[in-house]
Amino acid sequence: MLTRAFGAIGLGLVTVLTACGGGGGGTGGAATASTAPTAAAATATAAPKATCAAKKITIAVPVTPPNVVHLTPYVADAFGYFKDENLTVELVRFDGGVGSLRASASGAIDLAGTSSEPVVDAIANGADVKQEPGGFADVMTRIVLKKAGLDPTKDVSFVTTTTAGRVQALATGATDTAVLHIDQVKTVQKQTPTITVLANMWEILTDYQYAVYIVPTQVLKDDAATPECIIRALMRANRAMYDSANRQKIIDLGVTQTKEAGDVVAETFDLLVKAKAWPQNEGLLKANIEGTIKSEKDFGKITKDLKFEDVTDLTIVKKVVDQLGRVANFPY
Repeated sequence: MLTRAFGAIGLGLVTVLTACGGGGGGTGGAATASTAPTAAAATATAAPKATCAAKKITIAVPVTPPNVVHLTPYVADAFGYFKDENLTVELVRFDGGVGSLRASASGAIDLAGTSSEPVVDAIANGADVKQEPGGFADVMTRIVLKKAGLDPTKDVSFVTTTTAGRVQALATGATDTAVLHIDQVKTVQKQTPTITVLANMWEILTDYQYAVYIVPTQVLKDDAATPECIIRALMRANRAMYDSANRQKIIDLGVTQTKEAGDVVAETFDLLVKAKAWPQNEGLLKANIEGTIKSEKDFGKITKDLKFEDVTDLTIVKKVVDQLGRVANFPY
């Protein structure tokens, strides 16, 4: 048995409480997206552009090793987009979105990629993030079980693994099902061809925010220019995904970072490009955030009534879109 997950980290920001307190508002959001920017981008406006002083930044990546869909910051680094912003980046890997969220809330990270569920929970509960259950794989599994009429407390046993460990656990029969990314599906099926995809999560959850970037509120108060510079580099990287001239370089980078076979990376990359998996504009739909909030409420993870505006603010990402030019005929 196998459930497969699909979703890219978008370009907007969601702020969370810092370790010493602060507001729970947000800036920006995220979803999935793409197309070729080469003739699609509109003319950039004269929107003011922040200039960052030379500094080192730290970005949390929520998967170790990253999957193909998580390559955006690696592309931004390899293609020199961070350098163009006077930034030297350190990419720190965590094994799950909850870990990267904790690091961000502590103030140790300038920007963190994470699944959306723990962020929504954190904002609803005062940034009280306690444990890994409630992260992406846990929530996706419970959603599938619920739709199948199965009780997660009575009908199944959960096995804790690392993100990369899910592949081996499934391939060896240690688990009967797992939530995997597309490249992980291809890898596990090469080892065990009898494994079958039960469901594609993007088909089950049509209105859902799979992942976001987050920053502590204090970062925006102290240095709003740095998040703008980071987002500008990431947006350029996302748009680079759809330029066919970059394909082989990105695939080679993907093989190095994901540790996956070249054919797996290439097939996955092509599928993600076709499926519009990387945002090119703001990267956020209101329906996706509201769908995630509803899901967390349905599972009893949160009780607070949150609105789109409570967890997102598109100020920075809209500014960057204005600077770079909007990619036309693209939904995110």
